[in-house]
Amino acid sequence: MTARETAMAFALNAALRDALGADERVVVFGEDVGRLGGVFRVTDGLREAYGERRCFDTPVSEAGIAGLAVGMAMAGWRPVVEMQFDAFAYPAFEQIASHMAKMRNRTRGALALPLVVRIPYGGGIGGVEHHSDSSEAYYAHTAGLKVVTPATAADAYSLLREAIDDPDPVVFMEPKRLYWTKEPLELPVRTEPFGTAAIRRRGSDATLVAYGPSVAVALEAARCAAAEGLDVEVVDLRTLVPLDDHALTASVRRTGRCLVVHEAQGFAGVGAEIAARVQERCFDALLAPVLRVTGFDIPYPPPLLESAHLPGVGRVLDAVRRLLPTAGPGRGVRHQASATEVRAVADGRPRGAAVSVNTFHLPDLGEGLAAAELVEWLVAVGDEVTHDQSVAEVETAKSVVTLPSPFAGTVTALHCGSGEMVEVGAPLLSVSQEAPQSGTARELDGGSGAVLTGYGTGKGPDLVRTATPGPHRRTAENRAPRGLEARQRGTRIPLDAVAEKFVRAHRDTPAVTIWADADATGLLAARAAQDTGLLPLLARSCLDGLAAFPALNARVDAARAEIVRMPEVHLGFAAQTDHGLVVPVLRDADRLPFDGLAAELRRLTDLARRGALPVEHGTGGTFTLNNYGILGVDGATPILNHPQTAMLGVGRLLDRPWAVDDRVEVRKVVHLSLTFDHRVCDGGTAARFLRHVVDEIVTGRCGGETEGEQGSRAPRSAPAPSGSWT
Repeated sequence: MTARETAMAFALNAALRDALGADERVVVFGEDVGRLGGVFRVTDGLREAYGERRCFDTPVSEAGIAGLAVGMAMAGWRPVVEMQFDAFAYPAFEQIASHMAKMRNRTRGALALPLVVRIPYGGGIGGVEHHSDSSEAYYAHTAGLKVVTPATAADAYSLLREAIDDPDPVVFMEPKRLYWTKEPLELPVRTEPFGTAAIRRRGSDATLVAYGPSVAVALEAARCAAAEGLDVEVVDLRTLVPLDDHALTASVRRTGRCLVVHEAQGFAGVGAEIAARVQERCFDALLAPVLRVTGFDIPYPPPLLESAHLPGVGRVLDAVRRLLPTAGPGRGVRHQASATEVRAVADGRPRGAAVSVNTFHLPDLGEGLAAAELVEWLVAVGDEVTHDQSVAEVETAKSVVTLPSPFAGTVTALHCGSGEMVEVGAPLLSVSQEAPQSGTARELDGGSGAVLTGYGTGKGPDLVRTATPGPHRRTAENRAPRGLEARQRGTRIPLDAVAEKFVRAHRDTPAVTIWADADATGLLAARAAQDTGLLPLLARSCLDGLAAFPALNARVDAARAEIVRMPEVHLGFAAQTDHGLVVPVLRDADRLPFDGLAAELRRLTDLARRGALPVEHGTGGTFTLNNYGILGVDGATPILNHPQTAMLGVGRLLDRPWAVDDRVEVRKVVHLSLTFDHRVCDGGTAARFLRHVVDEIVTGRCGGETEGEQGSRAPRSAPAPSGSWT
């Protein structure tokens, strides 16, 4: 039997006809499916072929049709019912959701429910309200149903036959605008089973995910994108439940980008679920956010407006360009002489010799800059360039930067002109070179090691390598922009949990830093009087300040939009050790007398330096005293130690001129800073806290046992600070 042009409607008709002939338990019924053959003629001729007991018309009652199907399936039949139009099925939804979907679970598996609900769905036929809905998300969200939607005549036949044979209820969504599209087909045919997606077009730059009527739109958009030099893969899901997670994630991991297209509204649609699954399973592979192109969040519009409502090729192509910002008319591959021919002419080799063409893209110049102006080309087409040779000057908002070539060879194309603004990742020039023999040093080198001094050229889409002949394909192990990873040599050190904590604090906390200088003469006098280190005195000042201003001893419960005032003070403090900076936590510090506070600070510092700090003293701080002065630092604006909301920083003691009783003296002065989360208090409260600490340092009250105000007038010969703060 030879293939012939077959419409989807005919393939569905053939599937029903063959199923009726293969199994006498199969029955077909619904509104106008018998004598008329269905609104779309999908059941045409079945009544004549199998009689009105196997294919019959029903009253106009969708709930009754669905209820009858449930009862017949429970009795051992295999009913196939038609809902005529998508929105006509809504009166039957209670039967579908409450009984069809629940029967197997309700009977704990004792009773299967083999039935099919055929629903012509989607727009594109000029239908009015209730005739063009895309209702697939309702059924996909209803546990217990399988949801199928073919995009080809072959799948229409095969998937409908499988749905009729399935022991569970299947909602079979038929894209009615594809009913009369034809394809060469030899019936009967069996394609892949439920839960298997189909790659309708292979590609390497982005994955376009679609199903049902949107597959044809996605394929046409991919063809248009190819004219702009973009290689887009198209995945046809075929079944929404079960969903082929493996094929979906494998495709996105290959391409690094994902765009979902469907006719239904975007909010809470199938595309949202796909986007969430891709983000959860492919986050490390994504080079751009997952995008969706869907119908608008409105009731289906009148026929004259449906072309604006439905996702068309133009909207899909615009989204593809957003995924690949270097794309667009005039921005992709430009017509130019064959790289092989250019190189062959340059060195006299015969055409057909192995040549690779490397395209240098504008690297990420750092500082958040997304584009640069090309000031001047330093090379021309046909020039020979060497590795790291300067090829262009570009101007950013910061400065003029000279770009070194990461490739050696012959310049075959300049992709932009002087004076043009070039986006990061856009192609600059192409260089051809003779392809190295496998395993040679140059092949292993992977390009130049040049970087732009002062700029972050180790990140961003700066290089894309293509080879002639044969396209370059990225794999899951090579997800970075092509040619980049080979150049990023050096020792790699994994980020630890502390790094993520810093990022979170910087991203999520509206932190503010204020500062003040303090005459430390009284502080030094208190140290001499108490025979202790500076750290206990500073800690006591912090604790006194928190007692007066408890708003700073808090955390923010963002999930509940609440500030939590902590009933006790667990004081974190910085301790420099041989293995780096450690922040021990002195628990219930506010309950300790001064001597006990000083002793506990010494004990925890010693444990930290020996690497023996107990776990309970490594976390749980509510406020941190950051004494970075021991590192020789005057001041800082530190990142808060999440989830803490405040940190006092203390710089080193310096000799500075200071006004004392209308005269200038050289005094020991310390710089204090307070970094705080602006959500827990206003600037006035924070300033009063800092002033409170400053006053205790100036007056020498921080030890609690000094001679009142006399510390502020201590003699200039007060002891100088030693290397130890504890």
